[in-house]
Amino acid sequence: MMMFGDVTIDEMFPRAVPVMRAPLPVLKTEKIYARINRKAKEFGLQLSDEHREVIDFILDFYEVCDDCENARKLADMLQDEFKEMGGRKYLYQLFPEGPLSTIHELADLPSLGHEKDKSFGTRW
Repeated sequence: MMMFGDVTIDEMFPRAVPVMRAPLPVLKTEKIYARINRKAKEFGLQLSDEHREVIDFILDFYEVCDDCENARKLADMLQDEFKEMGGRKYLYQLFPEGPLSTIHELADLPSLGHEKDKSFGTRW
């Protein structure tokens, strides 16, 4: 039979080792902005200061977020940030193909989770 009187709490429940995470990316670089401008021209999209403000918001989000794969969360944050300008309607006027998918394409950002509904179009 084991007695716990001679064992410390730290020995009974060892603390978890801190998880080392990769450093978060720095995305607001000349290289990224050059890529965004090049791809915008390919898409026929004339970038204005308003476009750049939305793009900067997304890039800022990725620079501080270490779990950024939730498209719904990011879309809600984006709409809240630009609510005074018109929210979703304003964002879709700037990016008719969708703000998240367009900006992710322009900046070559990773795909978001639940970005597409794979069950859409199922035949019964």
